Amino acid sequence: MRYLLDSNILIGFLNGDKKIIDWILERKRENKFSLSISFISKIEVLSLKELKNGQVNELERFLNSFYMIYLSDEIINLSAALRRKNFLSLGDAVVVATTISNKLILVTNDKVLIKKVKNFVEVLSI
Repeated sequence: MRYLLDSNILIGFLNGDKKIIDWILERKRENKFSLSISFISKIEVLSLKELKNGQVNELERFLNSFYMIYLSDEIINLSAALRRKNFLSLGDAVVVATTISNKLILVTNDKVLIKKVKNFVEVLSI
């Protein structure tokens, strides 16, 4: 199984959510390549206003421990279609398009997003 972690999962890990921490660490023990993040999630997490300068380098190391998926033409086209049809934010559209394009399971705790996309992408909530 391969997963794409939404920003709220990464933030939950950083905030000490035990359930999320245990789930991520177990997946990393099983297969270090099973967890991916979108470049957009990296931007979202690194732009948290409460971050101090000293925390940014540590946070970048954490984010770099995941397989990073960058923008492709397929992701661009899927993102645009999702925004036109499903009223997703740009960030959510890119994350969902990345999940679809790479045939991954979306891991998110965003209940609104889950309702909007559960019919066309596999979703796991922790």
